[in-house]
Amino acid sequence: MGHLKKIIKSPYMILLLFAAKLMIYYNLIDVDLKDIAFIILSVAAMGIIFVAFSRSRLKRKKGLFLLVYSLLSLLMFADSMYYNYYNQTVSIKQLWQAANVAAVPDSFVATLIPASFLLYLDIPFVYYYFKKNIQNERTRNGWSFKKEIKYIVTGLCAVFALLVVNPLDSVAIDKVNSVEFFTNHVNDVYNALTEKIVTEKVPAKEVLDAVEDVAVQSQGNQLQGIGKGMNLVVIQVEALQNFVIGAEYNGQVLTPNLNSFIKKDTVYFDRYYSNIGKGNTADAEFSTLNSLYPVIDRECYDLYADNTYDGLPWLLRDKGYHTFAVHGYKGEFWNREAAYPAQGFEDFYSMEDLDASDIIGLGISDKSMFKQAVDIFKGEKGPFFSFIITLSSHHPFLMEPEDVTLKLKDEDADTKFGAYLQAIHYMDEAFGQFIQDLKDAGLYDNTVIALYGDHHGLNVSMDNNAEIMSEYLEEPYDYDEMLRVPMMIHIPGGGVTKTISTTGGQIDFLPTIANIMGIDIEQPYVLGQDLVNATDGFVAFTAYLFEGSFVHNNAMFEISREEVFEGSRAWDINTGQQLDASLYEKDYNRAVTLKKTSKEILDQNLIADYIHRDTPVKEEQSEEKK
Repeated sequence: MGHLKKIIKSPYMILLLFAAKLMIYYNLIDVDLKDIAFIILSVAAMGIIFVAFSRSRLKRKKGLFLLVYSLLSLLMFADSMYYNYYNQTVSIKQLWQAANVAAVPDSFVATLIPASFLLYLDIPFVYYYFKKNIQNERTRNGWSFKKEIKYIVTGLCAVFALLVVNPLDSVAIDKVNSVEFFTNHVNDVYNALTEKIVTEKVPAKEVLDAVEDVAVQSQGNQLQGIGKGMNLVVIQVEALQNFVIGAEYNGQVLTPNLNSFIKKDTVYFDRYYSNIGKGNTADAEFSTLNSLYPVIDRECYDLYADNTYDGLPWLLRDKGYHTFAVHGYKGEFWNREAAYPAQGFEDFYSMEDLDASDIIGLGISDKSMFKQAVDIFKGEKGPFFSFIITLSSHHPFLMEPEDVTLKLKDEDADTKFGAYLQAIHYMDEAFGQFIQDLKDAGLYDNTVIALYGDHHGLNVSMDNNAEIMSEYLEEPYDYDEMLRVPMMIHIPGGGVTKTISTTGGQIDFLPTIANIMGIDIEQPYVLGQDLVNATDGFVAFTAYLFEGSFVHNNAMFEISREEVFEGSRAWDINTGQQLDASLYEKDYNRAVTLKKTSKEILDQNLIADYIHRDTPVKEEQSEEKK
């Protein structure tokens, strides 16, 4: 009993409280608590921080310690929230997301985990014990203060060199760096500060060789030029997952209009995957329009806004098309307004340019936006390419009662699952109205319409979605279903109605639609393939699954939680059967190479070596928009 009292009164109580906090933290980010090494290392790091503060001569060290400890708690809280949504901890490179998070407060609140608030409970107790046990003397047990600091600094440098720099390129240290709280974030800051200095530029010839090696191009001419000369409308649907296509719920068809759409003159791709990064919707359209992978750091529309591109808007613009985008939210969101000129869009109709009287959730309702888009189409004097981004099915799927027509079961009334189905059903109604409006305007028969989902709506790690969806689908709900989105291309009068089950993703959209529209891509930096003529499908992932994860035909591979090949898992997406992950190291290396190659193309702006247009990208709005 006496020993217990001594512990309670001693500085070790701070470390015990911190250890309890770590158990909560690691549990929230899915780290196996059996691996006690992570907790021991974190507690040791906290001990160094405590000693440094308690022995220092700082006049306000109590307040500074409280500030540092509170900030560490806040970082843990941010990690738990970020992991809950992205399946990854937060990075210093994601600080830019703060403004975007503030713009969607409902989505932010919906990602909160009540248990995360436990990470703050120990702060007043830790502060109490720090004050109680603070040491003001300059020496203790014969050691000088300067000598103690010397040993502490030396130890910190040694740990930093070993764990953060990882000079021996140890897989074991990589595992620690990706999971342990302190080394993970110190390593993140170190990489952010040194990558521009230390990273050597890969010669352009090597990048081109890598493209030819890992970005396999499909062979064949099926459907080549079948839509040549027609108008093109590409619709990116917010949070549209593939499982809703052809599905019923509570005796109601979820997407009757999309179901009808794919039954005539439409090519439907049912093994199509989202390959977005942390930019979510913006990364989906970037990858779709350019056949390049997004980076994990931040959205490409900001990081590479001024690069030279040769994506779909430019390719059609070169053919005499008027190219423009339509979106029912603020033009500055995801930096679209600044980035779109370099993408090749001549005009951008955002919330500021449209009638914003009918709002659902984040912005203009899909029904209103589609109707206004058709009005814009009517004013076109020649062929046009319109890129439309829907919004009403945005997380957390908030709908007004008068907009809801899908009736839920009582047990689904207050779930994200039920709200999602209602939002998707509304979007489908808006799409059906859009098709009818195109027909009434005489535009339908001369317009190729492509539609796909930007990313998932129901995150497998949130809101009991895994349990509810598994029951609904009558099979386990895993990342293969979560990341699968529909893609369909309608060519009126084309006489082609088929389903293509070759595995593909947003990375493949550009070469696929280019084949159908009869467009040649004359620069080599295209990392996807034409899915109409492909027989072997491969998609690498950026967010939600760690880098190195991929889907290759029927095999889905998820890199380990520690981001190393050892301990990864693989399964058959058709049967759910577990596969031997050790057999997929070649594909793992291919996925990593694809991502690195894409980043080199963007970092070095290599497309500029091939594309030289006289048309200025930053110009005044076109006469059509005026």
